[in-house]
Amino acid sequence: MSSQGSPGEEFSTTTVSSVAVQAGDSKIVIAIIKCGKWVQLQLAESQPNLLEIGSNQDETKKLLHDHELLLAKLKALEDRVWELLQEADKTAQENKDQSQVYDAMAKTLGEAWAALVSMLERRRELLRLTSEFFENALEFAIKIDQTEDFLQNTQEFESAESLKSLLQLHEHHTKELLERSLALLNKSQQLTDFIEKIKCDGPNVNPEMIQGAQNSCLKIDSLLELLQDRRRQLDKYLKQQQQELSQVLQICQWDQQESQVTCWFQKTIRDLQEQSLGSSLSDNEELIRKHEELIIKAKEWNSAVEKLKSEALGILLSKEYVEKEHLQLSNQKLNWLQEEFGRLMVERKAWLKKANDFFNSTNKAFDVLGRVEAYLKLLKSEGLSLPVLAARHEELHREIKDCTADALQEGQALINQLASCSSRVTGVHEMMGCIKRRVDHLTEQCSAHREFALNRQQLTASVEGYLRKVEMSIQKISPVISNAMDVGSSLSESEKILRIYLELDKQAKETSHESEAAAKLLTEENDFEPDEVASLSSKAKWLEEELNILGQSLSSRSQVLQTYVAFLKSSEEVEEQCQGLKEFYQTDILQKEEGDAEAECHSDSVEKQWQLFLKRSFLTQDLGLKFLNLINMAKANEILNVKNEIHIMENTMESQKAEREEVSRLRIAWQLKAAASKPMKQQWGAFKEQLRKTTHNLKLLQEALMPVSALDLGGSLQTILGLQKKWNEMKPQFQQLSDEVQYIIKESEELSGKGAPVKEKSQQLKDLIHLHQNQKERIQDYEEILYKIVQFHQVREELGRLFRSRELEFLQQPKEMDDAHDAQVLLSRCREKRAHIDHLHKLALSLGVDVISSVQRPNCSNVSAKNLQQQLDILEGDSLNWRAQAEDRERALTHSLEFCTARDEMSELKESFKDIKKKFNNLKFNYTKKNEKARNLKALKYQIQQVDMYAEKLQALKRKMGKFENKTFFVNYPNNKVNVLLEAMRDLQKYMDEFDKVVTDYRKNLDLTEHLQELIEECHFWYEDASATVVRVRKYSTECKTKEAVEILLQQFKKFITPSVPQQEERIQEIRDLAQHLYGFEEGQKYAEKIVAKHKEVLESVTELCSSLTELEEKKGNVLKMNLNFEGFHDDCIDLLKEPARNKKTIFNKGRNKEQAKPADDLVVDGAGEGQLPREVKQLVPGKEGAVQGLLLPVDVLSGKEYDVKDGIKIFLSQLLLVTGTRRARNCLQMGTCRFYTRRQDIRCSFRRYARQMRASMWLGPKTLVAFSLPMSSST
Repeated sequence: MSSQGSPGEEFSTTTVSSVAVQAGDSKIVIAIIKCGKWVQLQLAESQPNLLEIGSNQDETKKLLHDHELLLAKLKALEDRVWELLQEADKTAQENKDQSQVYDAMAKTLGEAWAALVSMLERRRELLRLTSEFFENALEFAIKIDQTEDFLQNTQEFESAESLKSLLQLHEHHTKELLERSLALLNKSQQLTDFIEKIKCDGPNVNPEMIQGAQNSCLKIDSLLELLQDRRRQLDKYLKQQQQELSQVLQICQWDQQESQVTCWFQKTIRDLQEQSLGSSLSDNEELIRKHEELIIKAKEWNSAVEKLKSEALGILLSKEYVEKEHLQLSNQKLNWLQEEFGRLMVERKAWLKKANDFFNSTNKAFDVLGRVEAYLKLLKSEGLSLPVLAARHEELHREIKDCTADALQEGQALINQLASCSSRVTGVHEMMGCIKRRVDHLTEQCSAHREFALNRQQLTASVEGYLRKVEMSIQKISPVISNAMDVGSSLSESEKILRIYLELDKQAKETSHESEAAAKLLTEENDFEPDEVASLSSKAKWLEEELNILGQSLSSRSQVLQTYVAFLKSSEEVEEQCQGLKEFYQTDILQKEEGDAEAECHSDSVEKQWQLFLKRSFLTQDLGLKFLNLINMAKANEILNVKNEIHIMENTMESQKAEREEVSRLRIAWQLKAAASKPMKQQWGAFKEQLRKTTHNLKLLQEALMPVSALDLGGSLQTILGLQKKWNEMKPQFQQLSDEVQYIIKESEELSGKGAPVKEKSQQLKDLIHLHQNQKERIQDYEEILYKIVQFHQVREELGRLFRSRELEFLQQPKEMDDAHDAQVLLSRCREKRAHIDHLHKLALSLGVDVISSVQRPNCSNVSAKNLQQQLDILEGDSLNWRAQAEDRERALTHSLEFCTARDEMSELKESFKDIKKKFNNLKFNYTKKNEKARNLKALKYQIQQVDMYAEKLQALKRKMGKFENKTFFVNYPNNKVNVLLEAMRDLQKYMDEFDKVVTDYRKNLDLTEHLQELIEECHFWYEDASATVVRVRKYSTECKTKEAVEILLQQFKKFITPSVPQQEERIQEIRDLAQHLYGFEEGQKYAEKIVAKHKEVLESVTELCSSLTELEEKKGNVLKMNLNFEGFHDDCIDLLKEPARNKKTIFNKGRNKEQAKPADDLVVDGAGEGQLPREVKQLVPGKEGAVQGLLLPVDVLSGKEYDVKDGIKIFLSQLLLVTGTRRARNCLQMGTCRFYTRRQDIRCSFRRYARQMRASMWLGPKTLVAFSLPMSSST
């Protein structure tokens, strides 16, 4: 320590003594310095430095411990110092003269000691502070270590609570770190401030102390920085882990909330999926109320979901979160659950509403069913009839169905829609079961209408069964009736045919019973519906009419066949009897010598046979006439070969008559011979008796003819038939009398020859002959009249029947027909019947006229024909009336047929038009479905062919329509339907015109599309050609060695490409216009964009190529044009160029004319085939005559302009390379020029050879060649 002296004085200091104090490793040396009257204590040495604080707590504690010991030792010296001061006081008292000195010395020494002690006390305080600092640092370091251990240890958590605890631990560690750090910082600041204070305020400040202070502060700062770095790193890790844990906690809490929400939603969804819709209306309404409450509650949960979704969105959008996949999945799950919940809520509400409607409908149905049940009980007590009860029951049954239809339909719809979850509709099932059981119970009580319907069904089935049998019978009979009947060529065949017709006739009669039964059911029963009755009645009447027509035809045919078979059988019997009588009369003449009794008996037997023969013969004749009469009355074409049959029958009857007369002649001859065997007297007596009897019989015959003579020809048919019957019975008598008269005449002649007195009886004989002749003529006239009058009346009655039946048909049949087939059948049948009636009418008129003319004969003067004439007049009037009606009917049927035919034809035209239109639309649709690649030019052409085919079909249909329009037969038909038909025809014409326009427009569009595709193909061809040319030119440009070659190549390329670009742009513009016209503005622009883009691409490549060729030309212009090896040849060529221009032109023209005169077909190039161009030429030369002539030689060369020979050679070879691409030309150009020879003849020969190749390779157009010739002098 030192002390300052007085300001104005300078004192020299003298070290009186020094004191060393040591305690442990600490040691201080105190120097006692005297300076004049001042005595001071100065710290001469300190180990360690007073401001040394140590490196750690242990060192600090040791330093503090040593310093405490040092202070203790120094304190022990304090008494000596005070003793010294007391001595100084004593000395001062003793030496009062120096008391001032001693006082000053005592004072300074005391102050110095106090200062020294104070400094050491500060040192101790510093060490204490340092110890506390190191203690705080140690605690801070321990806390850092603990925190590091905490961070390093794996922190496991099982729940959000444990995670929260872990976060609290993080916060606790962070807080403690901050507290320890703050405490350490405060302590370090306190320590540093204390050191600075000691350093600045101490009396013994020296460099060593300052250095010690700096070292101590540096230690403090180093330790503090080290710990703070660790703290900051830990704080970073803590924040990071805390942030991660916070994220995890946030996600965990989000998961917990999401789990709660998910559980609620899942549970609610399960409930919504499984909850019943109720079992009654009240139950359903309660469920609806709960559902409304659930809707309110769901809003809260939906808000929670929205909150979770917003939190999830924030987490997902945050960059700090790493694990987001789980969150995304959960968020998606939440979204799905929310959507599913919303959907199920809506569905649940809808199902509840539908179930509510169902239960409401059910209650209403039960109310109605209750009223129905009460009404059923009332009906049971009234005892109504079955039809009335059936009507009431049907109404009730309909009411039951109507009232339960909605409920059952709604319930079944619910069950079907919720079939996958049947538990939800259990109540609906039960309620529907109740409804069905109630309905079934009431339906069982409402059985009258079912019984009535069953009866009606059975009746309908019975009627339909009858009608079906009638229809089947008609179908079986119709084919037989539709063919002409063959009466057969023999008895067996005729019997077989007769059996067939009798069987069919029997079947028709049985079928008529079925038809009558059906008609009876339809008329008697009232159980049928009106529409059903009308339909069945119409069908029954139609079938009945058909059956009647077939029955009549069968009856007439059967009658004809029966008559014909009876005639054949009778003819056979007559033939047998005739043969027997012939044999008898021819053979028994010689056997008269037998006994008289036996002969008499035999004669009587033969006489009986003769009588039977006469009866059978006349019966057969009557059958034949009847057969002829039936044939005459039959319909036209009803009997096969009718004329032949009539002729056969007439011949048969004539032959039978001849046979009868022959037998009669043989009998008379037999009787004459028998009488000749008797004595003359007996013969004469017998003759007289026979004459008397015959005369008497003839007179009786005259009386028998009186009824015939008094016959009224206009009488009834039955009277006339009775008279004819008697007449037929009298025919054998007529024949017998005729034979007797012939016998008497023959016998009188024989007796006269034998000498009998015949003259006595001559007058009587003459009278007999005259009477016989008159009777015979009368019989013939009467027989003819009877035959014809009977036939007339039969025809008249048939006509009357037909007239009546036709009038009935006119009344029953509708005037208009809606079916062409029915109209055609009725018209054919009407015409057939009219023809038959006309035939019968003519036959009746003919018969009537013949009868009237026959009555005019003398023998028939008594027969009255007045009524017959009246009947003829009546028949004529009826015929005229009927013919007028028939014509009207035929006209109506014809109009109906024409109308139906026109309508059907119109329908066919409509169907044809629909078919064409449908197929055409399908054709358009199928073509439209194709992609752009499939709709190529080939498919388009095929589509055009198909459209043309449909256009032709449409034109053919229009021609048919035109022909149909020309038919005006139905215009005058008095029916409003014609207007409908005409309207339909006009509509169809309108539709066809519209469709024709559609087809035409579509055809035009296809033509435009075809033209568009052709333009596109041309564009693509140009693009490919231009691109290929660009590639070739670029390839050739790499082989050009000189500027001239590049220049020629560029010129030729421009000549090829320049004229075609405007054409291509015109095509593109046309493509754009067509595309806009076909597809609209926007689609057309899009359609043309590809072509435009490709065009730009090609133009860019062309521009790029031209630029590259220009750059190459400029580049080649800077290169040396010739090699030194060709200098001598250059001089020779210069001499050649000095020749007059006239010679050059002459030579050139000669060469050109010579080459042009040479046919193109005779070209031969290096052994190649005649007329063949090299492949490069075919690629470069355009295909059209008007194409650009891209291979012309430079115009300057052809015009004879003077060129340097070397340049000309270069140009020639570059042109040759461009055209032919020959290896020699390439080699020459690669060398820079041609390989020149020293002799000019070689040069000329070489160029001639190349010129020939050039001429063969360059194609300028059709049969046009370009020749090349070098201008050379005649000397070369």
